[in-house]
Amino acid sequence: MATNPPKQSKLKKITKYNYIESIILIIIAIGGMLSFWFGIRAILRTEDPFSVVVTESMVPTLNVGDFIVVQGYANLSTIYAAPKPHGDIIVFWHRIIGRLVHRAIGETIDHGKRYLITRGDANSGSDSHYNLTGLGEPLPGLPEEYVIGKVIASAPVIGYILLSMQTLEGRIIIIALIVVLIVVEFVPFSEKKDKEQVQDQEQVEAKS
Repeated sequence: MATNPPKQSKLKKITKYNYIESIILIIIAIGGMLSFWFGIRAILRTEDPFSVVVTESMVPTLNVGDFIVVQGYANLSTIYAAPKPHGDIIVFWHRIIGRLVHRAIGETIDHGKRYLITRGDANSGSDSHYNLTGLGEPLPGLPEEYVIGKVIASAPVIGYILLSMQTLEGRIIIIALIVVLIVVEFVPFSEKKDKEQVQDQEQVEAKS
């Protein structure tokens, strides 16, 4: 009976230590992710260095769900425009579709201004481009100010995870996984583990 208070005291100390350790690890993980995010944005010179292919217009070069890494656009000289498979794959704004991933297959000059000709590898015709601020007539090509960047790397399938986060079902699954992780970490398994650690430690002390 006299040994109960020390056991409880040790258990509380270990439990408190584990909680503090978990919080510190969470803070370090969040800090690391933020550092990585802002660091990669600075290196690639864009606020959106990662994206996901959502249409089949670039098949077979890129498929739906492919995860792509985008390098920020500097000027037209950094983009190589040529028929597939040689021209750079770029990400740009399109008035009708929004963000689009197609290949730069050529360029043209109209009234002293350069425009890119773009096309999806799976498409039979080139893209039509419009002024983003209004309807108007089609432009001669893609204005360079509408270019977000060019694709410098891609990975298959990974993008499906990001796409699933955009649906209600996907968000529910992710939230549920986070809740399960929190429960496993803190309630009540950690306490059971702490009790076992205390018992093992006391057995060692008793033998010594």
